[in-house]
Amino acid sequence: MSEWPVEIIRFSQRSVPIFIHLAAAGKGMAPFICRGYGYRLDTESDWIWLYILKSQWLRLHDYMKHGREMSALLTSGIDNESYQFKGRFIDSRPLTKKDVFILEEQYSWVTGHIPGLAPVIHVSPSECMAVGLQIRSVFLQTPGPGTGSLVMERGVK
Repeated sequence: MSEWPVEIIRFSQRSVPIFIHLAAAGKGMAPFICRGYGYRLDTESDWIWLYILKSQWLRLHDYMKHGREMSALLTSGIDNESYQFKGRFIDSRPLTKKDVFILEEQYSWVTGHIPGLAPVIHVSPSECMAVGLQIRSVFLQTPGPGTGSLVMERGVK
């Protein structure tokens, strides 16, 4: 497995609120887009786990019957540094203890940086589940001259 780009590792280690949008499309279906509440990047497996509401999974699940391609946009709530992760749906599961810790940590960062927004995006871990995406490519989406450029590409079977 090739090494991850330094900018992706650095981004994943920032102690700032990260706003997440997960998108899927099925043949002949309107795109489905939902909000994510946390994420965990697994660089060993090239997976990213996204925490969404269980109610969102009910709709997203229908899209997984028709196609397994998904994308996730992760944006820093401080300076709009953004990356789009594209790939294939691989699994869904309940949150683990580590996921719950990350979800709560993300909420604390929102509270510390944007306190007025915190009540609007607060979710209970019991309301959430994890959706896994095997990453095929990552694109820079930060506004500026490099927007849309490929940062990383993986061979996904």
